[in-house]
Amino acid sequence: MTTTSLSEITGLFQSASRIVLCTHVQPDGDALGSLLAAGIMLKSLKKDVTLVCHDPVPDNLKILPGWEAVRLPEEAEGQRYDLFCVLDASDLERIGGCGRLFSKTDNTLVIDHHASNTLFGKYNYVVSDVAATGNLVYRLYQELKVPISSDAAACLYSALSTDTGNFSYGQMDEEFFMQMAGLIKAGLDINKYARALHLTKEYNTLKLKSRALESLSLECGGRLSYMRLKLADFAETETLPDQTDGLVNLALNISGVKMCFLATQLDENTTKFSLRALPPYDVAQIAVEFGGGGHVLAAGCTIKLPVCEAVQVMLERMRRVVCQ
Repeated sequence: MTTTSLSEITGLFQSASRIVLCTHVQPDGDALGSLLAAGIMLKSLKKDVTLVCHDPVPDNLKILPGWEAVRLPEEAEGQRYDLFCVLDASDLERIGGCGRLFSKTDNTLVIDHHASNTLFGKYNYVVSDVAATGNLVYRLYQELKVPISSDAAACLYSALSTDTGNFSYGQMDEEFFMQMAGLIKAGLDINKYARALHLTKEYNTLKLKSRALESLSLECGGRLSYMRLKLADFAETETLPDQTDGLVNLALNISGVKMCFLATQLDENTTKFSLRALPPYDVAQIAVEFGGGGHVLAAGCTIKLPVCEAVQVMLERMRRVVCQ
């Protein structure tokens, strides 16, 4: 396991002919946007590119150009590849069933922005001081001197805007906004994609949002908040767990709240947690303690307990931090 420079990465891509690009389970806007934009870039270099993900593309991201090309891992097996590149995943477990393909490929590359990344590739380009993995894919476009098409701009906008809460948090610096300017110059229809990605919701997603808000509770004098969604909530609103993206921020955007979580029941004995915080608090450390990871202010983990028990475990852990 080694860390790799940007110039070394371009050499890996240039020397490979058959390339697999993969992202994490339950892909969000950064994951899928980075995957699709990297695919467009490599195809323009005449590479044979296969895009894979453990889970199907969520309905809300089917606005992105080229999403139909994303395959399930079993559809890509039985072939040999020169390079397996993982985007926006901090460890091997995060790519789910794609790990089988990963283990069969000699040259593996990880491109990611999570500080908790375990450097699980043979080569690793991990930069934690950028807002999104999409920022790193943009750098690749520049290094390889590949023009950004309007389709690639839409995918990169998804990456940059999703991981910053539509430009309301995260590590947005001069480079970040210079890249955004570059996307506009490349023909990004920002009005179309901003509305589709951040404003327009399916009716059943709004019903799920209502269920989450009904569960909202405050602790520690209003400094800690949490919500939970049970299997019955998904069944009764005809939704899926991948439709919870962004809901956790409802609990954070309450006056006085410093730390929060959304607990999502996946099955009778498994609960997924989305954790959020405001400075100076750190939820990445908490997520790592439970086998997860992420950023200082936005992280996640899964606890192998029924939802009610898991919520109490997480509450106790967060109380020790924010209730002092």
